[in-house]
Amino acid sequence: MAKSKEKLKSRQLRRKGESIKKIANSLGVSPSSVSFWVKDIRLTQKQIETLRKRQTDPFYGKRLDYYLKKKKEFEKKILFLKNKGVKEIGSLSKRDTLLVGIALYWGEGFKKDHQVGLASSDVNISRFFVYWLKEVFDISHKDLILRVTANISYRNRINKLEKFWSKALAIPLNQFSKPYFQKSVWKKQYENKNDYHGVLRIKVKKSVDLLRKIFGYIEGLSLNIGN
Repeated sequence: MAKSKEKLKSRQLRRKGESIKKIANSLGVSPSSVSFWVKDIRLTQKQIETLRKRQTDPFYGKRLDYYLKKKKEFEKKILFLKNKGVKEIGSLSKRDTLLVGIALYWGEGFKKDHQVGLASSDVNISRFFVYWLKEVFDISHKDLILRVTANISYRNRINKLEKFWSKALAIPLNQFSKPYFQKSVWKKQYENKNDYHGVLRIKVKKSVDLLRKIFGYIEGLSLNIGN
């Protein structure tokens, strides 16, 4: 005998535009039974289009559940690897700090100037550079000159940019020289203007001898390549 309740519910759901497969899953019956029960029901063109879109929608039904499951697994893996990396780094010795700083300077530091210096828009790189100077070479904040470079479109916010860097590095504003503005038209726009802080240039006063020594450190690192 036909399952009258399931048949009635199937017909109700089909008239609303539900798919055969979804109806079968929700009622716990076979798709063939549902297909037989609703074979005389004609779907509207709009309902047909909706079903077609669902077939290719990666975020519909079980496909969404699968996506969310995989996303959760991926995020969990990222967090695990991140924490593993943090643990493996551990605490840096003074020599570790020296070598990390030299590698950073090799890539990002000023080479054609007569002062030790570095420019970056990354807060943590800038903070590490200041820390490296203090920890390895005993260079205090008072020996530094800072300058913010920003696009001309941020001219009216330059005070906020300087205050941001001053707070991030714990260096007073009176050690900042006159900011520099890029005159070119900048097409990039940040959705949140607070995400843009410009580029901070950090220089060490009277540091030509230290610069030469750093060049020696860099050459020392390069001599270890392939050894």
